[in-house]
Amino acid sequence: MIRWFTGHPTAGNLLLLLFLAAGVLAAPGLLRETFPDFRAVEAEITVPWRGASAADVESAICAPLWDGVQPVEGLETFTCTAQTGRARAVATMAPGNDALRFVNSLRTEVSAIDTFPESADPAITRELHRTDPVTSVAVSGALPLAELDRYAEGLSDRLSALPGVATAIRSGLGTRMFSVSVQDAVLSSHGLTPATLANVIVAQNIDLPAGTLEGAGADLTLRLIAERDTVASLAAIPVLVLPNGASLTLGDVAVIEESFDPAHDRAFVDGAPAILIDVAKTLDADALHVLDDVTALVAEQTRILPDTIRIEVVQDVTSIIRDRLLMLVQNGVIGLVLVVIVMSLFFRPGFAVWAAMGLPVAFAGAFAWMALSGLSLNMMTLVALLMAIGIVMDDSIVIADSIAVHAAKGATVETVAAGVAAVAPGVISSFLTTLAVFLPLAFLAGELGAVLEVLPVVLLAALAASLIEAFLILPHHLKGGVKETAPSGFRRRFDAGFDALRERGVGRLADAAIRWRWLVVGLAVAALILTAGALGSGVVKREAIPEIDGDVLEARLMLPAGTPLVRTSEAVTQVEAALMRVNARLTPEQPDAQPLVIRRITRMGRNLSAGEAGAHVATVGVDLLGAETRKSTLDEIASLWRAEIGPLPGVSSLILTEPGIGPQGIAVELRLTHADLTILEAAGRATLAELQTYAGVRNAILDLRPGTPELQLSLSPGAEALGLTASDVAGQLRAAFLGTQLSEIRRGDLAWELEVRLDDADRATRAGLTEFEIALPGGGTVPLGSVATLAEARGWGSIARRDGLRSLTIAADVDGRIGNADVITARLAADFLPSLTAATPGLGFEIGGQAASSAETVRSILRGFLIGLVGVYVVLSFQFRNYAEPLIVMLTIPLAFLGVIWGHVLMGYNISMPSLVGAASLAGIVVNNAILLVGVIKVRRAEGLPARDAAGEAVRARFRPIFVSVTTTIIGMAPLLLETSTQAQTLKPLVIAVVFGLLTATVLVLMVLPAFYAVLDDMRRGSR
Repeated sequence: MIRWFTGHPTAGNLLLLLFLAAGVLAAPGLLRETFPDFRAVEAEITVPWRGASAADVESAICAPLWDGVQPVEGLETFTCTAQTGRARAVATMAPGNDALRFVNSLRTEVSAIDTFPESADPAITRELHRTDPVTSVAVSGALPLAELDRYAEGLSDRLSALPGVATAIRSGLGTRMFSVSVQDAVLSSHGLTPATLANVIVAQNIDLPAGTLEGAGADLTLRLIAERDTVASLAAIPVLVLPNGASLTLGDVAVIEESFDPAHDRAFVDGAPAILIDVAKTLDADALHVLDDVTALVAEQTRILPDTIRIEVVQDVTSIIRDRLLMLVQNGVIGLVLVVIVMSLFFRPGFAVWAAMGLPVAFAGAFAWMALSGLSLNMMTLVALLMAIGIVMDDSIVIADSIAVHAAKGATVETVAAGVAAVAPGVISSFLTTLAVFLPLAFLAGELGAVLEVLPVVLLAALAASLIEAFLILPHHLKGGVKETAPSGFRRRFDAGFDALRERGVGRLADAAIRWRWLVVGLAVAALILTAGALGSGVVKREAIPEIDGDVLEARLMLPAGTPLVRTSEAVTQVEAALMRVNARLTPEQPDAQPLVIRRITRMGRNLSAGEAGAHVATVGVDLLGAETRKSTLDEIASLWRAEIGPLPGVSSLILTEPGIGPQGIAVELRLTHADLTILEAAGRATLAELQTYAGVRNAILDLRPGTPELQLSLSPGAEALGLTASDVAGQLRAAFLGTQLSEIRRGDLAWELEVRLDDADRATRAGLTEFEIALPGGGTVPLGSVATLAEARGWGSIARRDGLRSLTIAADVDGRIGNADVITARLAADFLPSLTAATPGLGFEIGGQAASSAETVRSILRGFLIGLVGVYVVLSFQFRNYAEPLIVMLTIPLAFLGVIWGHVLMGYNISMPSLVGAASLAGIVVNNAILLVGVIKVRRAEGLPARDAAGEAVRARFRPIFVSVTTTIIGMAPLLLETSTQAQTLKPLVIAVVFGLLTATVLVLMVLPAFYAVLDDMRRGSR
C-alpha cells in the first residue's frame, strides 16, 4: 500500500484533502470551555416545609429519604441537609451507571415515600449540572422597583429566547407579593382569626370553569370569574355580612400592600438597587457564543432605553475562556513556527515543509475525533495539541531522514518505498508503545481524572492521523522533493558543525560512558534513589492542580442566625469601604493606572459557602480588571482586602474566594460523624481550631451552626378541657405568625403570591404572642398565654446526614504561597484526627476535598501507568525477540523522571496531577528514541561488532534523528514553558514534566543506555 500511494499521482493528495476537510468542518462546531465537564452525575431532592426547624426537618424528611433511596441502583453517596423550612438532599451516582436510569429510579423511590408531614410540600427531584453559568445582567435605574421589575421580566424572557440559553433567572428583589396584614385586636373585635380570614379570601377569589351550555346552534363554555388581582379588588372582598345586610370588607379589617418579599433578598450594583438576571447555558451550547449574544442584546437595549434605566453585563465568568484559549493558540503558533525553523536547519526548506505537513493532518484528525466523541476545545485538549506539535513530528523526521538516505542518488518510487520500509518496524513499534502508555490514561477516575483523561485521547487521535500521513502521504510528496542540488554555504557549515558535535562531542562522551559503564550505571541508580528520597521526604511538595486566577472575587459574610438585616447591612458597608481602599491603593500599579475594581455587586441574603439564606448572610462580589491585564493576583487582592476589612464585630464567618470550585475540589475538607450533635459540634470546633493553626489556612468554616433562637410552646394543663388540641393551636399560630399562602394571582405574564398574616407590630414582641387570642372550638377566644407555656431554646441552623449518619464538614482554603493543602491534610489525618476519635467514643472521620480527589486520580494514573508499562514490554519483547533488551529500553522511563522531579524544583512548582500525567506520557515518548538506538545496536552486532563498539556506533548513527525529534518536541512546547501569564499556571506542570523529562532522558539515553547495554553484555559473558 505504501508503494501504491507513493506512485499514484493523486491518491496521496486526495487523502490529504480528506483529512484537512474533515478537520476544517469539525473545528468550528467544537464547544469552547476552560476545562472538560468534570462533575459527577448528581440529583437534587428538595422538600419545602414552611416554618419547620432543622431538627424537625431532619427527623421527618431526611431520615425517611435515606430509608427510601437505599434501593436505588448506582447510588454512591447520599447527603441530606436539614435547614429551617426545607430539606435538600444530593444523591451522587457511582461511575459506570446510566444517568437517566439513575435519576428516574431516584424519582420513583422518592415519590413512593408516604411518611412526609402533611404540611410539607411535595418533593421535587431533578438532575443537577444540566446548565453552566455564563454571566449576569444587572438592571438598575431611577425608577420604582415595581417598574424595574416589569422591565426585568421582559428582558429575562428575551434572554431566555437566545440560542443556547437554558435559564435566565431574576434575583435580587424577592418574590412579588400581595401581603394582607391584620391586627389581632381588630380581628378579635369581629370574632375573626387569621385562619378564618384566609378561608374567606379563598372562597371569594376564584376563576373556575363551570361546565358547558350545549345549545342547538353552538356550545358555550361557562366560567365563574371572581378573581381579584389588584389591591383595590382585594380590599372589596366581603369578609363578614351582618344581619342588617351591611358588610365588612377585607379593606376594613386589613392593610393590603403590593411588595417584594422577603425584604433581605436585595441586590445592589455600585450601591444602587438593582435586579440581577443570572444567565446559564445548556451543556451543548458554546459559552462564548452565548455571551456574545447576551452582550449584543444588552447593547441593543441600551441604545433604545431612556437614561432612567441602565442595564449592563456583570459577573462575567465566561469571557476569560477566550483569553485562556487565545493564549494557548498563540503559544501553539509560535511553537509551530519554531518547529519548522528547526526542521529547516536539518533538511532543505521544501523538504522540511513537506515533513511538517504531518502537523495540520494531525490537528485535522484530532479535531474530527473530538467532534465525533463530543470533546470540547479546552485548556487540556489544546495542551494535547501543543504536545502533538513536537511528538507527531517524530514519525515524519525518521521517515524523511530514511528516505533522504535511500534516495540520495535519485528519488524513485522504489527508493522512496525502500526508505519507508527500512524504518517502518521501528515507527510502528514506537506508535504501539505510545498507544500502550496513553490508552490506559484515557480511563482515569475522579473529577481530576475527568479533566486530565481527555489529553491522551486527543493526543492519540493526532498521533494516529500523523502516522497515516507519514506512511501514505509524506512519501508521495518527498518523491519529488529529493533532488540533487548543491548544498548552500550555510548548509555545508551547519552540517560540518553538527558532524563535529556528533563525532567529537556526543560520540566521545558515549565512548567514555561505555568504558566507565559500571560507574555510570551506579551514578544513575544513585540519582534515582536520591530523587525518590526527595519526593518521599517532602522536599518536593505535592498538590492537586494549580489554580487559575479569574476576574471575579467574592466576600461572603455570615452573622449568627436571627441577626436583623440592619446589622448585616452595617457589616456589608464596612466590607465595601475596605474594597474601595484596596482599589485606591492598587489602581496606580495597574497598566495605564486602569481601575482594578470595575464594579461592585452586593447581594443581601445570599452566601453560597454557608449554604444559607436569610437576613444574616450577604455576599459582596467584585468584577476585576482582566487577569491578563492586571498586575495583582487574586491571592494578593484577597489578602489586602481582608487586612483592610479588619475586625467585624458579630460576624461569625468572612470568606474571600473566587466563585465556583475547580476540578481539584476544596483545598481542605474533613468530615466528622457522630450521633450526638453536641459532641459532634465540640469535635468540629476542636478540629477547626487545630486547622487554623497551620500557616496559609484561610476561609475555614464548619457547617453545623446554632440556629435562630426559639420559643418552644407546649399546652398547659387544662387546655384540653377547653376542647383545644395541639393541632388546633399550632394551626392558628402558623396562620398568624408564619402566614397563610393562598393561591397565586396572575396578571398577564406576571405572578403574585397572596399571603395573610398578623401585622408586624403584633409579631414583634413576646407580649404580643402571649396576648394572641386562640379561637375555641365552641366559640369564643382565650389568650395564648393562658393555654400554653413558653420556653426559650436554640436549635441548629442546619443538620447534615451523609449516608444516614449525622455528619459535620470542616472546609478551608489554603494560600499556596504560604502553606500546602496536601501536607496539612496528611498531618491532620495522621496525628490529630486519630487522637480526637480515640478520645471521643463513636466519633468517625473521613478525608474529602482535594486530598480525596487527588488520591483517587493518582491511583488510577499509577494503575494506567503500570498497564502501559506491561504493554510497552510486550511490544518491545515481540520486536527484539528476547526478554532482556526491552528492559534496557524501559530503563529510560525512570531516568526521565529525574528531569520531571528536578525540573519542577528548578521552576519553583509543586508536583501535581498534570505533572503525573505528563510524567506518565513520557513513558510513551522517551522509549521511541531508545527503540531506535537499540535497533541500530542489534544491527551492528549482527554485522560482527562487539557490544561496546556497536553501542558507540549506534549513538553516532541515531544522534541526528534523535536530536531533531527531541528538539522539535521541546521547541514546540517551549513558548508555553516560558509563558508568564497566570492563566498558564495549571498547565505548566505538565509542560515542565514533558520538557525536562524528555531533555534529561535524551541525554541519559545517549550516555547511560549504551552503558547499560554494555553492562548487560558483561553479565551475559560472565554467566557463560
